[in-house]
Amino acid sequence: MKRKFILTGISIILILTSIYLLNPGGIYELNERTAQYIPFQEIPAGIVSLKAKDCGVCHIEIYQEWQTSLHSKAFIDPFFTAYLKKDQGDPTCSVCHTPLENQSPIILSSESGLYDDLTTIPNPDFNPDLQKEGVTCAACHVKDGVIFGPYHEKDLNAPHPVAYDEKFLSKTLCKECHEVPSKDFSLMNEGICSTGMESDTGIWSAKGYICQDCHMPYVKRPLMAGFPAREGRKHLWPGAYSTNQLKKVFSFKAEVNDNILTIHITNSGAGHKAPTGDADRFIILDFFWISDEGIKTELDSIEFKRQVIWQPIMFVLSDNRLSSGESTQIRVPQPSAPGTLYVNGSYHVMTERSFKRLQDHYDLEKDFKEGLPKEWSIRRPFIEQQKIDVL
Repeated sequence: MKRKFILTGISIILILTSIYLLNPGGIYELNERTAQYIPFQEIPAGIVSLKAKDCGVCHIEIYQEWQTSLHSKAFIDPFFTAYLKKDQGDPTCSVCHTPLENQSPIILSSESGLYDDLTTIPNPDFNPDLQKEGVTCAACHVKDGVIFGPYHEKDLNAPHPVAYDEKFLSKTLCKECHEVPSKDFSLMNEGICSTGMESDTGIWSAKGYICQDCHMPYVKRPLMAGFPAREGRKHLWPGAYSTNQLKKVFSFKAEVNDNILTIHITNSGAGHKAPTGDADRFIILDFFWISDEGIKTELDSIEFKRQVIWQPIMFVLSDNRLSSGESTQIRVPQPSAPGTLYVNGSYHVMTERSFKRLQDHYDLEKDFKEGLPKEWSIRRPFIEQQKIDVL
């Protein structure tokens, strides 16, 4: 029986490998959202440059918020730069971390429209200073000499060309980067980063919520000094690097029946799976009991993670992450001593093993003289001794 199982496994691997090597037409087909930089953009009339700091001369608060966000650090993110080296400069990554062609030292082209035919040529209009700004203002707002946004032109008195674009009021804009299709032959139903697809189902999608409702909260203020206050959105995009944002994700309840303690865990706060994005990310929830005498007893832990096999064919080996509104439960014997149920939660960017591999082989920390700053910690506690009521 064991031999039969092994032979079956080997046969499946050989078949998948053959498909991968044959590379039938269409497997590596490019599309409008894959490996395509936003075309070169000229500087609109009335502004000094496409750089965020020049936008910030007038839009002071928005610029200050952007500076604190991960969008502004998308290119200098040490994990991104290490992974980019690991992936041999794969342009699929760069087109989201530096979306404008102006930010790229190369121009991508493919005569056949297939990845196998993807070629690069030097970009004569490359702006290295703009590249360092990562997901800069112009990446979302500038197109063909016009600055687009959620306001109609008649409602503005701007010193530069402006126009309204409805995509600022929908998920469309966010999905351009946060829904990355798989480029390789894949048995996955979604891409490597499938946050956009995940957000199309679940409790918050059913209520009509869009990405901006959680990640760009409303604020009433002038667009610039001297203008009347109007309703807009903050440009902070809090996510997995925000403890406050992570604290909103899970809700818990517990009950005891027949001396069994059942703990219910629900993704009640995220509009997508938790965690979402890169497959290296995972969340650990640790449950424990503290007796009235102060004695701590570890009960159980659960890890939410997607495990992806990358070669020879990309597919999801397992995925126990909770979708928006989805619940799971764990069951443990009821502690004998009277006390209180608690939970700790930690968000992990990657495992220690993956972290060390990036350090040893792909220059992680190269640009940091004394190691990575605290903001790039790979383990981030976000729930600390939260009480769970037991019914």
